[in-house]
Amino acid sequence: MAADPKAPSILGFPHRPEWGPAAHRKALAGHLRRCRDHAGIGARQAARCIHASEASISRIETGRTALKPAEVERLLDTYGISDPLEHARIADLVREAAKPEAWQPYANAAPLDLRPLLGMEPAARRIISYEPQLVPGWLQTEEYAEIVIRAVHPTKPAGEIAERVALRMQRIEMLRRAVSPPILLAVMDSEVFRRRVGTPGVMYRQIKHLIALLEELPYRLNLQIAPLTVGAAGAIGHPIVHLRFFTPEYLPDMVYLEQYEGALYREKPSESERYQAILNNLCGVANPAEQTPALLEQALAAWR
Repeated sequence: MAADPKAPSILGFPHRPEWGPAAHRKALAGHLRRCRDHAGIGARQAARCIHASEASISRIETGRTALKPAEVERLLDTYGISDPLEHARIADLVREAAKPEAWQPYANAAPLDLRPLLGMEPAARRIISYEPQLVPGWLQTEEYAEIVIRAVHPTKPAGEIAERVALRMQRIEMLRRAVSPPILLAVMDSEVFRRRVGTPGVMYRQIKHLIALLEELPYRLNLQIAPLTVGAAGAIGHPIVHLRFFTPEYLPDMVYLEQYEGALYREKPSESERYQAILNNLCGVANPAEQTPALLEQALAAWR
């Protein structure tokens, strides 16, 4: 079957290893779904061509399962995709998607419901985070993180707690990388700095750490503090993370909603836009980022 020049193309999606396997897998998954839709082929027919179930096609097209090169080739042939450049790019993405995730060295400690966020955040162009209770995980010191994790998981063995702390500590490295780092816009309630986590010394060093990060990453970290006067805008009650990617045509926005017993993800445009509006409103009523260093110095004085 001849290739349709109007068929969806993945050639515009850049090959960026620093974005991680999850982003490449998700971009390719969406592309395969669009190719199937364009070809007018149902999930059942696509499944038959790779000797799989319709459920397997669903998992492939949502990026929830590993992509086997031979299966991808058969799907492309079924969808009438014959451009050699397209096949070569897709083969590259399949190889990239098969590489280990950044969190895999900590697989025993990486919660299942957090893994999609861990996999996708390195590919983000911009991350907006709201945290009503604690310092956001990316910005925590090791001792602060250990206390928080132990409080949430009091029965976990010390070894697993240490692995969870190590995992949390490495997440900020994406802001330090030289190539296409994300920008993190973090909003915290002012009460975070009054809520004692550990000793006064732990709090003092945590706030000093935030001040140091703002100095180290002035164009990559934007921190705002929301006072109690923000009223209903700050009454969200749970952490929210909104990811926007460099290539929205391949990777739609992702929203992570942290719950005590797990997490929820929202990727439909109507849902991600709603949470974007909530966060934009909160950023608008929080203290401007220019005031944050002075506010942190004030908070620091309270824990001396």
